[in-house]
Amino acid sequence: MGDHGAPDDIFRHLFESLPVGVAYLDRECRIMLANPSFTSITGLDGEEISRTEDPPFADREARSRILDILNSGNRSSFEHICTRPDGERVHLRTYVHPLSSGPIRAQIVSMDITEGKEKEAMLRSSQRTLEKLVADRTSELKSKNEELEWLLYTISHDLRAPLLTISGFLGFLKEDIRAGNSRRIDDDLRVIETAVNDINEMLDDTLKISRIGRILASRERVPFADIVNEALTLTREKLVSRGVDVVIDGDLPVVHASRIRAVEVLVNLIDNSVKYMGDQRSPQIHIGCKKNGETVFYVRDNGMGIDPKHQSNVFRLFYKIDSRSEGTGAGLAIVKKIIETHGGRVWIESEPGKGCTVLFTLPVASTEKNTDQK
Repeated sequence: MGDHGAPDDIFRHLFESLPVGVAYLDRECRIMLANPSFTSITGLDGEEISRTEDPPFADREARSRILDILNSGNRSSFEHICTRPDGERVHLRTYVHPLSSGPIRAQIVSMDITEGKEKEAMLRSSQRTLEKLVADRTSELKSKNEELEWLLYTISHDLRAPLLTISGFLGFLKEDIRAGNSRRIDDDLRVIETAVNDINEMLDDTLKISRIGRILASRERVPFADIVNEALTLTREKLVSRGVDVVIDGDLPVVHASRIRAVEVLVNLIDNSVKYMGDQRSPQIHIGCKKNGETVFYVRDNGMGIDPKHQSNVFRLFYKIDSRSEGTGAGLAIVKKIIETHGGRVWIESEPGKGCTVLFTLPVASTEKNTDQK
């Protein structure tokens, strides 16, 4: 027969080679036996292993949980963070198996699940990131669809007038051709041509507004004073012909924006101010900014002003206060779209006969100021 000690040797070898921590407690909760994995997982040295006052964990909560399970007499397990004596924190799942008789009070098995918990946390973080990305994309798609619906509605609504004009005058043209009335034929053709040009301008402005959302990638740090000077260069002819005096603040910040689109905002606002200057004998436009918790830019004129009944509509595409005025009425709608694409907002303050101020925000790139004004 073989050596009678062999089973004990096999058990000890198995016990000491287990990758999980195993310990046995006596009736006074002293460790009778612990394998190397247990001392490695808990970080307890031989002196701590031999202490008698508490179950074998450095953290009070784990010791309390073990005692509660032992007092209940039912096996159970729990997860906890174990702070080792060297300060390293490990995530453990500890199984407690109370024994009702004999010198052994309980078997304790502890498994290091730190890696699994880290992977689980990474998975949760990735899931949250993915959910946010999906939500952002969904919101963006919803916004794009709403914008598309708005553009389609606007086009179908506002193109109807010139199309009806064309349709009506085609009928007049047929009658005048049959009657041989050359003067009326020329008038009919001029009206039809004007309506066609109106449609072309409206389609161009619609296309322009649909492309504004692509500006995000082209943002740069640019002094707002440079934007103002460039816009004034582009509108100089209108300003000179109307005799408009332009005042520019000397303390304008640097903004983080699409230069070409920001210039477009100023050009549209200046054009609008000149267009509605009325019979003002000393026309003036003031361009500047004010700071009260945030930087707010403005273009102020001393023109006709805007009646309150029109103020809620002036930023609508193709809305015109005076149907006889030049242009399609897309200027302020384009301004609003550009500003909102930059994350800003735009509004007006105006009273009839007291001029109009258009205010808007743009992201300020730094506190650096540019005072080199022309």
